[in-house]
Amino acid sequence: MIGDRILITDKSRKNAKEIVSLVKDNYIVLIYGNSGSQKTETSECLQEELFKNKKQSIVISLDDFYLTHPMIRNYNRKKLGLESVGLSEIDFEDLKRVCEDFKNKKPIRIKRTHKYADLVEHLSLETEDINALIIEGLYSGYLKKFGFGDLAIYLDGNPQQTLEFRKLRGKENEDDEFRTQVVRREYNTVCQLKKYADLIILYEN
Repeated sequence: MIGDRILITDKSRKNAKEIVSLVKDNYIVLIYGNSGSQKTETSECLQEELFKNKKQSIVISLDDFYLTHPMIRNYNRKKLGLESVGLSEIDFEDLKRVCEDFKNKKPIRIKRTHKYADLVEHLSLETEDINALIIEGLYSGYLKKFGFGDLAIYLDGNPQQTLEFRKLRGKENEDDEFRTQVVRREYNTVCQLKKYADLIILYEN
């Protein structure tokens, strides 16, 4: 998502180095885990590591496939209740189409959401020379259930471990009780997707 702050760390780089040798040609890599587990940062570092190995990749974010824009998402969640938070917020049908097109070496049509403006970009990207598609986000591992994703990486970490990193990225307000409840519900959902992982990387590893 355009406008989301990222913070590359030594841990992000270490994660990428652990993953890069596992990525084969025409692979879809799913990087998922709890909020603040450095999914975005790990994906960016993996893209760089692949490039060093003469492999081109595209990174797309699950954040761009929410059915509601971030400017109104919190309002909707409060209106509909905490039970509305989870997998149903994501346009997985659109993501499946992207995966199918990538596997067939067709152009992929993706969206990029602007966090601080009511704007969504629509892009078409050629994939003939692209070696890997990296999909990062809370629930991206869910795509494995539908047969998409050659390599699913689960970045482990509980809410207490990852809170400080979320705060550094400016994503958390400890005084916002509703946000705290949202993060807890997201975490519970993500934990249920851990079973789809091909590799689990511990937060403190």
